[in-house]
Amino acid sequence: MRGALVVVAVLLLFGAGLWTVSRMGPAPAGPRAGSGSEADVEYEEDPLSLTVVPPRVPPGTASVRVAAACAAPPEKTTAQSAAFMDSVAFARAPSGTAMYADAELDPELPPGRYQIFALCGTRFGSAELEIEGRKGPEPKRTATTTITLTPARPGDWRDHPDGERTSAELGSGWIFFRVRITHEVRVPADDPDVAALRAGAAGGDPSTFVSERLGSFSVRAPRSLFGLGYAAPVVRTDSGAREAVITYTALDYGAVDPSEPSTVGVAYDPPAAEGVPRLDAHEIVVLATGWTVAGVSGPPPLAQDAHLLRLNGGDRPARVAFARDGTTGPMAYFLGENRDMAAFLEGTDPSDQGPEEEQVSTGPLGMDADGFVGRAWVAALVAGLVAAVLLLLSTLARALGRPWWRRRRNWVLVAMAGGGYGWYLLVGEADLPALLLVAGLPALALLSTFRAANGRGDLPRAEAAVAAAVAAALAGLVLAAWPLAASFGGGPAAGVLAVAAGAAGVTAAVPRLRRLFPPAGLVLLGAGAMLAGMAAVAGHAPPSLMWLALVVVGWGALVFGWVTEAGHRWSAVSAARWVAAATVACGAQVYAVTDLDPRSTWTSLLPEDLLEVAGTVAFMSVPLLALTMLVVRVRRFGGSAEGLTEPAAFHTAVLLLLLTRAQTVDPVAGIMILLVWAGVFVLLPAPRAELLRAVPPEEHRRLVRDLIRRRSARAALTALLRQAGEGDDFEQRRQALERAGDEHEGPLDSDLALTTLAGRTPWQNALASLGVGAALSLPFSVVRISESLQGLQAGGQELAAAALALLSLPALSMVFGYFYPRVRGTNPVAKCLAFFLAALLVELPTYVYTLARASIAQDDWVVPPTADGAFVGVLVAVGNIAVVSIGLGLWWEWRLMWLAGEPWGRVRDVRTLRALAAPLAAVAIAAATTAATAMVNNVIAPLPSGPPAAEATPTPTRTP
Repeated sequence: MRGALVVVAVLLLFGAGLWTVSRMGPAPAGPRAGSGSEADVEYEEDPLSLTVVPPRVPPGTASVRVAAACAAPPEKTTAQSAAFMDSVAFARAPSGTAMYADAELDPELPPGRYQIFALCGTRFGSAELEIEGRKGPEPKRTATTTITLTPARPGDWRDHPDGERTSAELGSGWIFFRVRITHEVRVPADDPDVAALRAGAAGGDPSTFVSERLGSFSVRAPRSLFGLGYAAPVVRTDSGAREAVITYTALDYGAVDPSEPSTVGVAYDPPAAEGVPRLDAHEIVVLATGWTVAGVSGPPPLAQDAHLLRLNGGDRPARVAFARDGTTGPMAYFLGENRDMAAFLEGTDPSDQGPEEEQVSTGPLGMDADGFVGRAWVAALVAGLVAAVLLLLSTLARALGRPWWRRRRNWVLVAMAGGGYGWYLLVGEADLPALLLVAGLPALALLSTFRAANGRGDLPRAEAAVAAAVAAALAGLVLAAWPLAASFGGGPAAGVLAVAAGAAGVTAAVPRLRRLFPPAGLVLLGAGAMLAGMAAVAGHAPPSLMWLALVVVGWGALVFGWVTEAGHRWSAVSAARWVAAATVACGAQVYAVTDLDPRSTWTSLLPEDLLEVAGTVAFMSVPLLALTMLVVRVRRFGGSAEGLTEPAAFHTAVLLLLLTRAQTVDPVAGIMILLVWAGVFVLLPAPRAELLRAVPPEEHRRLVRDLIRRRSARAALTALLRQAGEGDDFEQRRQALERAGDEHEGPLDSDLALTTLAGRTPWQNALASLGVGAALSLPFSVVRISESLQGLQAGGQELAAAALALLSLPALSMVFGYFYPRVRGTNPVAKCLAFFLAALLVELPTYVYTLARASIAQDDWVVPPTADGAFVGVLVAVGNIAVVSIGLGLWWEWRLMWLAGEPWGRVRDVRTLRALAAPLAAVAIAAATTAATAMVNNVIAPLPSGPPAAEATPTPTRTP
């Protein structure tokens, strides 16, 4: 009986789905008929079909009807024209496949043709409206292009569209020139180009607009200062005139070396764009001052002189070469673009022919890549990259830990992630692996969490099942929302979905019915998938908003599964906080990185933009989430003293430090990663067993007091030995003080009292050290970022990568705090010196390399620092590292004494110069760094890859 009921329910659900899909509107037209790849082009990408009824009207007509063959909503349809009195409001035609609007016309419109532009959804189209009454022949479309080559002086390029953006100047030995190209186009006053320019068509990129109509022009020179840049086009017409004049003006600045034979060339290529009105005549006039027309290719010149050339700008490309008056230079290759022919004409070897602006093969830091040193440097870079990649993979594998690798369900995750990321890196195709990762990882995460909860008391299996059911129910509701809304409208669809969600919520809330919630989630998922599948089979395309919602649901499931298994925290509130925070972070990242097509909106994305969002989530958000989960697991390990010896925690810390240098694509990244790895082992030697055990607060206080006692005894012994004394009394006092200084209570030597966990967990120590390290390094980091922003040296993604690089010092401080008992040294100040050496290996090479590249960069937008400024910049960086290191060591010493309930002066007497050596050194370094930063320009190395922090004593709480 129960089976029959299930069959009946399935049949009813299937019938309801068919009825729902049958109520959906007609499916949009498919691709246009064609063969080959043309049949695969979507209809939405075709130009919008726009119709004006009637297309010709007499003067004084009140209105015309504009119709667009488009199924987009009315609010997504708009039109504009100089003939309209006001904006038009579209309405859907009864057929449902077109939009129409009645546009009110200006009653004072003079006779002529008027362009109408329309946008429907993401499709653009245009049409023409003619006001009758024009008399006489139509003016022809003609153009005259005047190219003027003249000498220039330094600073003349301020009139270039980009001339104000540079502060670099060439040396006095160069000869500068200017090329001015002026297009004067005469067209009818009602020409479509005039209407397009008035609507702002050439506002963003005039060069494209010009090249589509007049052809493309380019300038070739040994050294280009500013490429061909167009100013805003100018349209001139008079009242009642039947002709309009459009003027396009472009400038190009370059330079030649007078010590070498060189020429300057101007190339013309005819327009090739389709659907653009063609010219009836186009003449090119070339004028040169101080330069001689030395060669020309293309159509025969109409007229030619030493400083004059006239060409017919038709359908043939043309090239003109110039030499300075009284000089000559190679030009045959530029004119003919054939090496053998150029060699025959000039009587040279074919291997000598080629573009003048040959690029010298250089390696990093400007060295010659063909020399021995350059080849050795390139080999070292390649070896470093290979070693760094192997080191990263090995560290990642060891950071996951042996228990993680023993679980076979994780092998599927490795295969999926390795295949997806490997395909992306090797093949370069991101769409397919992104979709597989976005769809497969959430399901695998929920399955892994459910398996991890099996048979363990601290991992409730019921909560894992409920979480999976919630994800399935949400996915089912999202899938069902589209066909329901398309069939019945938004209101009824929302009501049906609310009832379904409410029923599932009641099932989850009532304890007696909670066991039915997982089946209810699966039912909702199956029903939604069935409705969406039926609609897709019927030819209806799902909206992009549905795919975005599914990505959000999958992301939430992935976050819940990973954070629950990594942290072993199964609280619903904690899981909700993590899902909300990670979703907001992922959304911000997607919004910042994704560059939407102008035709897209976040509620109506094009397929390309939707794939870009999936790629951002798969290849940026998911790896960052995985790293965060590794840190969450380290937090779990660091809840006890065993975290100091946990191999997974150690290798996770190493991996995070290595990744602060792996974010750059610079070829020296491999060497930087190896230096970071060496710095970690300088900081953390082989652990001492007696320092790795937990030290309760009471034992820490006892050890510190015993240390103070022994230090007092040793100080008294030193004072006694400095006195001139002898006899039994002197000997007894000496022996007593020696015993007092050597004896200690308990299993741990009290000389090591300031090297223990001090009653805190490794994770608590890590957070305290992270806060202090970030506070001490923040001023320098802020100044470095601000200097790069002011110099226009970094974009959005470069700035994000640079910010990650600047986090390496706070991250190293966090590692210092977590593994503090393992850090080299027997007291906080000695340990801070080991931290200083490790920080130099981690920070300084990257800083010096970035500064060196900025010093030799041949970039017109950046003023390189001088040698003195670069040297002071390195000293400033070293000073910043020293301030952070010494400040962290002193603060840690103060913290240990505070945790023991003893004043800091018991171990660091402010009345003695020796005790004040470390604080005074930190203050002196901070003052010197601040003065150097204020007095010397360009001492801050640019990004991507401050004055130092002021000396201040933090005030921690009892649980830092």
